[in-house]
Amino acid sequence: MGSKDEQYVVFAINQNLYAISIHDVSEIIRMQTVKWVPNSREEFLGVIHLREHIIPIISLHRIFSEDEKTIDSKTRMIVLQTNGQEFGFVVDEVDHVMFLSEKHISPAPHLSQSEWITGVYHHNEKTIALLNLQTLLQQVDVQKALA
Repeated sequence: MGSKDEQYVVFAINQNLYAISIHDVSEIIRMQTVKWVPNSREEFLGVIHLREHIIPIISLHRIFSEDEKTIDSKTRMIVLQTNGQEFGFVVDEVDHVMFLSEKHISPAPHLSQSEWITGVYHHNEKTIALLNLQTLLQQVDVQKALA
């Protein structure tokens, strides 16, 4: 594979597929009990305790203005670490991990959420939106949201 190939974790939020670079993913875990934090922003579900670390948990459903799905056996938390921050996303399910070549990624369409999307990839008649984690985190601001 060429140097432009990168591995992504593909996950679902209400039938829509999204992907993030595997370089930002620490681990994928089953849904844990989330402890609510008073006065936190709406997109935060609360925190979990994972191996003596307190991890803020973000609802992508709320950020993307999607209906929240009932938690089931497929629900997962993707624990991420970027720029020294550790946090987690709740997703409906992790679909698969795949290599993507930059040449197969199309530019993001001009939509309301396009600032969070770096591009799109068409795979088996499905569209996968590649998330721009840095832009998403700037809007959410993990540090201030739980203060």
